[in-house]
Amino acid sequence: MMYRLAALVFALLALFANSSALAKETVHIAAASSLRGPLEIIVGNFETQHPEYEVHISYAASGKLVAQVQHGAPYGLVLAAEPDYLEELHARQLTLSAPQHFSYGQLVLWHPQQHGDALDILRDAKRIALAQPRHAPYGKIAMRYLEQEFPDTDFTGRLVYGENVAQAAHRVYAGAVPLGFVALSQMLQLKIPESDYSVLTSVEPLPQAMALTKQAQSGARLLYSALLEDAAQQVLTDYGYIRYVAAE
Repeated sequence: MMYRLAALVFALLALFANSSALAKETVHIAAASSLRGPLEIIVGNFETQHPEYEVHISYAASGKLVAQVQHGAPYGLVLAAEPDYLEELHARQLTLSAPQHFSYGQLVLWHPQQHGDALDILRDAKRIALAQPRHAPYGKIAMRYLEQEFPDTDFTGRLVYGENVAQAAHRVYAGAVPLGFVALSQMLQLKIPESDYSVLTSVEPLPQAMALTKQAQSGARLLYSALLEDAAQQVLTDYGYIRYVAAE
């Protein structure tokens, strides 16, 4: 009798556990590659606080993610490295509201094989890695920086493009290219010595923006709000992002 009772209890517990697992809402979000470091922590904290949600993140260049949303990708929340791409989605009535800024990213030149002034290093560089400017904001501002600092120099033959800023960073990390334009957040994620990179302060920080799509469920909406809270903002600051301050 006791054996049957114990078996029944275990069966009920197993059924309850399975029901709880099945009840979890899957939250699909898309994020710029440069956000991987802080976002993994923020999402981990979110799932701990809200165990009823399971978050799946897809990383790519911002322009690529927007194209995926336009073709029906099931993302409830999209985080881009600049707002222009999300403005495009909003203009097509694919988001619930205009883009919301949540932090500001910083461009750096990663030069592990050389130390010194960034301009001197770039002037003599034979190969430079960067994200594809057509669909990656960090690649776009890297090109803007080169045009601003070297208006009479044609760098075309020296540039090595990655699909996104993560690929650009990987080429430098692997030693395939001696230096490259990447995000400060990547340097902090990889714990790169400060002497190996230069923060390019003459470049305006990139406003990081997010938007809920028409497919957003409760989990995506909660995460959207969480990204503006102090805990998430502190994680972003720890990864080199400039804190977002709402206009009064």
